[in-house]
Amino acid sequence: MRNTTYCNSLGILCLLIIALPAAAVAGGAPGDAGLLFLRQGMGAREAAMGGSGVASADGAAAAYWNPARLAFGDGGTFFLVQQQTWLQAFDYTAVALAHQGPFGVIGLTFAGFFSDELERYGAETVGVPEGTFSPYDLAFGLSYARAIGDEFAVGMQGKVAYEKIDIYSGTILLYDFFAAWKLRHLPGVMLGVSATNLGGKMTINQEPFNPPKAVNVGGSWSPQSGVLAYRLTLAGDVGFYNDGEDKAHLGAEFKLVPELALRAGYKFNYENQGLTAGVGFRHASFGIGYAFENISDDALDPGHRFSLEFFF
Repeated sequence: MRNTTYCNSLGILCLLIIALPAAAVAGGAPGDAGLLFLRQGMGAREAAMGGSGVASADGAAAAYWNPARLAFGDGGTFFLVQQQTWLQAFDYTAVALAHQGPFGVIGLTFAGFFSDELERYGAETVGVPEGTFSPYDLAFGLSYARAIGDEFAVGMQGKVAYEKIDIYSGTILLYDFFAAWKLRHLPGVMLGVSATNLGGKMTINQEPFNPPKAVNVGGSWSPQSGVLAYRLTLAGDVGFYNDGEDKAHLGAEFKLVPELALRAGYKFNYENQGLTAGVGFRHASFGIGYAFENISDDALDPGHRFSLEFFF
């Protein structure tokens, strides 16, 4: 009883400590932060489930959402590669690798956000293009997570982000903190929290700006018995951001058979995003996923995200 009480107290304390930045980052105005590609997420499964992942991400995608989630697994290596065309003008590429062993979980992530070629205009010849340029963003992350007992796990990630706009560029070092708590008395329930993109300001062309700081708190539930055991997953997150209002994400996954899963979700309090849906297929050590992300703006096409996964 004493050990259970201690673990519960430790879990609550660590979750609260990691969630404390929510008070500091919440309430900003749109445009207060840059490097917004860092919030694009990784994994077609999580995208199809409304962008929820802090307590439900699986496989290599957990290296982005919450590597502490993997600390409760049976071990293994997970690899993911994702491609997405976003808002008709940007290509988003993501790669994640995670390995869970007796020493803990090690994760590697890469994200690249590339724009179509843009025309350059000067101040002297207004309206006359002076050539073209292609802005882009890159981010490389290294994470580590470890279980503390059978119910609680914590993790941390350091990452370097780089942005180049025409002849100007900037680099910044950012930090993420994670925790996951598996509730003993509520089988199948997982709680998760993440505090991401913490650090100082980035400067490009002598203009400083904040990174997209965020705190996400969420939970997931997968029945452990009955006809829905290991077939249904329900997940939800609430996000607090330094450049806008709070947002919520809800999602569900249902496995028709162990190899085929249907997914759906919804994003709340977004200006032009809402419904999400997708499908995933897995056979042996290989998986493929697709996610549809609806855009309510008639001038923009919906988002389509594809990911390949490997399990070893």
